[in-house]
Amino acid sequence: MQRRLDDWDDRLRGALTAQAGAGAAVALAALTCAAFFALLCTRAFPSLAGAGAGVRVATLLALCLPLLAMLAFALRAARQNGWGLLPCAAACAACALAMLLRLCFIERSSGDYDIYFSHWMAELGAGSFSEGMRKNVGEYNVLYQYILFATSRLPVQPLYALKAVSFVGDAFLAGAVARLCARDGRDSVGALCVALLLPSIALNGGMFCQCDSLFAGCALWGLAHALEGRRRASAACYALSLAFKLQAVFALPMVAVLWAGKRLRLSDALTFLLTLLATALPALLGGKSAADLLRVYVSQTGLYTGLTYSAPSFFGLLNTQGLDVYAYGNFGMALAMGACALLVARGMTRAPRMGKAEHVYLAAEIALVVVFFLPRMHERYFYLAVVLALCCAARDRRFAPALALAETASLACLWDMGLSLSACSAMMLAAGAWLLAVPLRAGENG
Repeated sequence: MQRRLDDWDDRLRGALTAQAGAGAAVALAALTCAAFFALLCTRAFPSLAGAGAGVRVATLLALCLPLLAMLAFALRAARQNGWGLLPCAAACAACALAMLLRLCFIERSSGDYDIYFSHWMAELGAGSFSEGMRKNVGEYNVLYQYILFATSRLPVQPLYALKAVSFVGDAFLAGAVARLCARDGRDSVGALCVALLLPSIALNGGMFCQCDSLFAGCALWGLAHALEGRRRASAACYALSLAFKLQAVFALPMVAVLWAGKRLRLSDALTFLLTLLATALPALLGGKSAADLLRVYVSQTGLYTGLTYSAPSFFGLLNTQGLDVYAYGNFGMALAMGACALLVARGMTRAPRMGKAEHVYLAAEIALVVVFFLPRMHERYFYLAVVLALCCAARDRRFAPALALAETASLACLWDMGLSLSACSAMMLAAGAWLLAVPLRAGENG
């Protein structure tokens, strides 16, 4: 009996550690999607009560689409790592768990959705595309207006449709994280799974119906493409990031460092501009004026006047009651610009000798430090910094405390965890200091 049990043990271990192959990996992904769809069919979604069978099926299929995207990036990473059966199964399970995590809050409609998104979708869906573009609906850039228009036309519950778009963005973002954490040409499956399961990323779209993964994912792919020599793809990704959200400016300072290291050229600016023009062309053809397109960016800079909007920033350390918001706001902008200039100058000086890892570390430092000192920041504006801190921690465990501090501070401001804003701001300051203090270890540039 003991010999037979040992034999079964060896066979089981051999089966789990064997190479799965492309066919088996795809079969695992298909089985995961089928099981997920079956699970959705058993759930009672209050927002779908009274909806027809067609709307219900279309909505459930829309919620399966993000899982397909997550699995596609996971299997891409698994293929580069040899199609191991156990890693493939673990990646599929992590993707399914990531979607279930997001579905916990699928019924939650945030204030932004109730006040803005739902009305924008209704207004865009009430008329033609040209009518929607001429109305200048919403305060978001046109690329997201296209998404709002498209989702308003789908036979899917609007809140679910918009969140599904954000979930697809999460998959796109996780793929970029895996690529930036790649070693020897192999994407990091572990980093991809952590990115999908990180609470602040899951809550951004799942609870708050935000789309920060879209602009952040484009920015990270822009950095990854530049570091791998695909200059035009990099320029296009950076342009798409800016076309989604103005917060892309937190990633754009890295362009100067990439240019100094000859990873980008001045000629790539043409690709950047042409991509921006391509994103604006449908709106222009639909009747929106060029002035209206530019006004979106200008209006966003003056939309808020407070020193902080629950952001764990420099101003969260201060008692802002009664302070001159313009004087202190200008002071914060000066600090942010000065810190950014110092970091970029340091990066440009060292750019020819910098490898992939050091570029990732510098991008994280810039994204965190600049947002920390800027006034008028919202709590979710640290989104890009947290994701880049994850990339740093995945490449070097010495950065794990910085990720833990940044994630906790960000999550506590998004979700009431009993921590004061000043405590969260102190943690974010400590995360930035940790990123700056840890030197690049020899051999980590690859």
